[in-house]
Amino acid sequence: AGAVVGSVSLVAGAAAAGTVALGGGLTSALGLSAGAGEGEPSAEVALGLVNALLELMGSATNALDAENPQAELAGHMDAVVACRTVNDLGACLLDYWYALRGDVLSPWPLHMQQTWVRLAYLAKYGDVRRAPGPLARAACGLLLELGDGFRPAASSMDAAQSDAWAAALRYHAELCERNPPPLGWGFPGFTIARKADSQFDEPTFSVVRASDKGVHKVKGTEVLAALKTGGRVRPLRPEGSALLGSGSGGAEFDRTAQFRALTGTFENLAGSTGGASLAQKCMEKSERLFNQKTKPVAFLNQASVPLKICLFSEDDKFCAVPLGGMGGSCVVILDPNLRAQLRPPGRAERFQLKVLQPGLIEKKLYMAYVRRGSAVQLRSHDCTCEG
Repeated sequence: AGAVVGSVSLVAGAAAAGTVALGGGLTSALGLSAGAGEGEPSAEVALGLVNALLELMGSATNALDAENPQAELAGHMDAVVACRTVNDLGACLLDYWYALRGDVLSPWPLHMQQTWVRLAYLAKYGDVRRAPGPLARAACGLLLELGDGFRPAASSMDAAQSDAWAAALRYHAELCERNPPPLGWGFPGFTIARKADSQFDEPTFSVVRASDKGVHKVKGTEVLAALKTGGRVRPLRPEGSALLGSGSGGAEFDRTAQFRALTGTFENLAGSTGGASLAQKCMEKSERLFNQKTKPVAFLNQASVPLKICLFSEDDKFCAVPLGGMGGSCVVILDPNLRAQLRPPGRAERFQLKVLQPGLIEKKLYMAYVRRGSAVQLRSHDCTCEG
């Protein structure tokens, strides 16, 4: 049996990077951001991006590395629908990637995931007042690459749905090439709509404009409950998207080249959306997040009794408050023969481990030093550490 601990819990609103509203005329009068008006191509692109990420999430309901995967996934769904800029969407992409179990993305080489994380940070922090078009195309490419990285068994999408999903993203990438979003581009308000032709039909869900009349609005929890009994996340595909194809064939190098044709290189995208300071910021943040996800400290309790594990910074002289707080991601009680993974926040590579006997009055058993990526075998009075 195994227990996985230490994932990022999604906090409502934490992904938002702020909405930039520079629109004028009717759009401004209605309180909408630039390019968010009904019928505008950039609003169609925004709707397509949000629908694509929600559909991907809905196809992999058991893919998260979390103590309560369903509640966590519902939170991610609601955060996606709340996106008001492409920056918000970039934040949601990063949060979702971080929460996915490593085995779900096993076909996707780690060095390619690292490049993806760097580009996703540019999508999160890039200036929509400078280069909304490149950011929109990058978001399409990032979604395509993330979906392509899923292990087939981890997703419920069949070949036809997967091809249609990818073709719709390529359509929206071409749409924003033909009709670039305006400077300061923002998304309209969205909601998840439930549709069922009769009480006997399984419902379908899609993202629509929050201002649409006559729709049954739902939250992520209701979507997930319906998916268990045959419901589906199936947005309408844009007319003409089927002509583009999925672009999923070919060798790994060819597919990567297709993704980069949309995202651009890190250097080029950083140059157009913020310059050297943005590039440095995104490189530092991406390295930290990538190491946290891909180099957890893994524990196996080989003792015959439960053990409480706490991680502290290397230079903590008192070791009273664990990293992340008393109930944070660096504290876990591990029953015999169970495993856990802890992902300490920050950039440090080395940590102090305190192992205690849990109870009303906790008893310290021993201390040790561990590193990111270590595999630690715990016993009642000592431990061994590899890596």
